[in-house]
Amino acid sequence: MKGNIKELDVFILKSLKQEEVNLKALIKVVFGFKKWILLITLFVFSLGLLYLITAPTEYSTTSKLLMEQPAGLNNKALGGLASISGLGNLGLGDQNSEALPAELIPELLMESDFLKNLMYENVYLEEVQDSITLFDFVNEYEKHHFYFYLLRLPSLVKSTLFSSEQGPMAIPDKTNIPKERNILSFEPAERKTISQLKKRIVVEKEERLLVIQTKMHESLASAMLNDILVRHLKEYLTDIILEKELKNFNFIKERTEEAKIRVEKTQNSLAKFRDSNRGINSQLVKTEEDRLQSDFNLEFNVYNSLAQQLEQSRIKVQEARPLLTIFQKPQVPIIPSEPKYLLLGIAFLFLGGIIGFLFIFGLLVYRLLKVHFSDD
Repeated sequence: MKGNIKELDVFILKSLKQEEVNLKALIKVVFGFKKWILLITLFVFSLGLLYLITAPTEYSTTSKLLMEQPAGLNNKALGGLASISGLGNLGLGDQNSEALPAELIPELLMESDFLKNLMYENVYLEEVQDSITLFDFVNEYEKHHFYFYLLRLPSLVKSTLFSSEQGPMAIPDKTNIPKERNILSFEPAERKTISQLKKRIVVEKEERLLVIQTKMHESLASAMLNDILVRHLKEYLTDIILEKELKNFNFIKERTEEAKIRVEKTQNSLAKFRDSNRGINSQLVKTEEDRLQSDFNLEFNVYNSLAQQLEQSRIKVQEARPLLTIFQKPQVPIIPSEPKYLLLGIAFLFLGGIIGFLFIFGLLVYRLLKVHFSDD
C-alpha cells in the first residue's frame, strides 16, 4: 500500500510540474491499486451476499380489474322539468359522471382508512399450519433481512433502557376521543401493520385496467391477500355508489313531497274559489279561475315529473353495482419473486467495483490536496 501511495505522489508531482495529466500513467497508477479495488469489491459483495442469505422469500400474486363507468340517472326528463320550474338541474350534478375518479383508486388502496379494514382479515400460513390475521402476521411472524434488525438495534436498546427507567408507557384512553368518522386513531402495532401492508401492495392503473400486486412469505397467503384486497375494494366502491344514489333519491323524494304539498294547496285554492263564486257570471271571476287553474296545472306537471324521477332513482338504488369487474383472478404463485439472487448479486458486485474505484480517486484527490498545501 505504501509503495502504491508513493507512486501516486510521484504521479501527482509530475502532473503538477508538467501541468497536464498523462492518461496512460493515470491508468497505470490506478491499476497498481487493483488489490485494494478487488478487496473493496469483495467486501461490498459479501455484505450483499449476507443480505441475500438472510432476506426472506417472497411470493407475488397479480390480479387485474376492469374499471367500468356507471350509467347515471337519465337527465332528459329533469332537463325539461328544469325549464318549467326554474330548479336548474335540481342540484343533482352530472349523473353520468363517475362516483369516484378511476385515477384516485390506486391512492385509495394506500390510505390508512381503507387498509384498516384489512388488518383483521385471515390468511393461511403453512408455517403455523393455521389461519392468522394480517395484524398477527406483521407483528409476530413477518421476517426481515439481517440489516433490518441491525439498523433497529440502537433504537431497540434505547427504548428498552428508557422504558425500564420510566416504567410502562401510559396508553391513551380512546373513550375520550370523539367518535367522528373523519378522525383516525391507531395503536403503535396497528400503525406498524398498516405501514407494512403498504409495502406489500402495489397498485397501478393501465388504461381501463387496475393491476393489483401483493406479496407475502408464502404463495397461498399472497393469493389470499390479493383476493381480500379485491373484495374489499369492490365493496368499498359499491358503498360509494350506493351512498351517492341514496343522496339523489332522498333529494328527489324531498322535492316530490314539497311538490305534492303545493299541488294540494293550489287544488284546494281552486276548489274554494269555484265554490264561493258558483253561479256568478263575471269576466273577472273567469280570469281568476283560469289563473288558479294554470297554477294547479304547473304544479301538477312538476309533481308528475318528480314522481317519475323518484321511481327511476329508486330503481337505480336497487341496481347499485361495483365499478370493477374481475379481469384476471389472483393465482397461487409457484416461483418466488424475491429475492432476485442473480440480479442482486451482479448489482452488488458492480456496486463494489464502483466503490473501489471511487475510493482510489478519493485517495488521489486527498494526496493531491496534501501535496498542494505542503508546497505552499
